[in-house]
Amino acid sequence: MAYVRDIMKQKSIVAKTNDNIQRISKELTEKKVSNMPVVNAKGELVGVVSEQDIIRAMQSESFMKMSAKDIMTTNVLSVKENDCLEYVSKIFMEQPYRQLPVTRNKKVIGVITREDIINSFLSHYY
Repeated sequence: MAYVRDIMKQKSIVAKTNDNIQRISKELTEKKVSNMPVVNAKGELVGVVSEQDIIRAMQSESFMKMSAKDIMTTNVLSVKENDCLEYVSKIFMEQPYRQLPVTRNKKVIGVITREDIINSFLSHYY
């Protein structure tokens, strides 16, 4: 049985709650990811900022003054490093997420993506 820890990306980009929207947008664009975890001063997961959150925030006149804490989604689904890939696959089938934060003791230790799952399963065939 394969686990999240076996295929997750350990070097994930994260935003801090006070990071400005310009930095976040630049990171998302440069790293070609659709969202990034947001952590507090202790490094604990407190939210996620997605492209959709940024587009929604752009409707506000104060858009350029906003930070991660102003636009992040706080109801965050994360997975643990010891979760099996079948469990994570089911989440990706049932939810619109493209990637999920991986946490240990509330701290972000990586991310796992749909692509990671697909590559893991297909690696058995090639």
